[in-house]
Amino acid sequence: MTKFVGIVLLTVLISACAATSNNELGYDGYNRSGETVEQTLLRLKEDSSVDVRNERGWTIATMKSGRVMWSFTPPNHPAHPSFVKREVIENDGRIYIETSARCGASKQICDDLVQDFIKLNNLVSKEMSGS
Repeated sequence: MTKFVGIVLLTVLISACAATSNNELGYDGYNRSGETVEQTLLRLKEDSSVDVRNERGWTIATMKSGRVMWSFTPPNHPAHPSFVKREVIENDGRIYIETSARCGASKQICDDLVQDFIKLNNLVSKEMSGS
């Protein structure tokens, strides 16, 4: 069985944070124009190459290829409306999880949401490497 070593790349786009600032999460938060969280979910629901389901209140949209997943916060989540997008990328024989987010809450709440997904990514990476 081939073992993969996962490295988490974190690119976070936080709509609630207007200023660029470095912090312990290792990213610069900034606004980016484009789709709102709601527009992104609507587009994904209309895309036949994406499966959308509800899981414990979260709306999960997964490309049928299995390489890209969006996790949309439930209405009762402190960061709502927000989503975290994770994409599995292979580069030079290594597997990476690239993570981005669109967050509609305060910077601290958005940081907490991102931190939760970093922990989840680390668990996935650990399982993939067999550690």
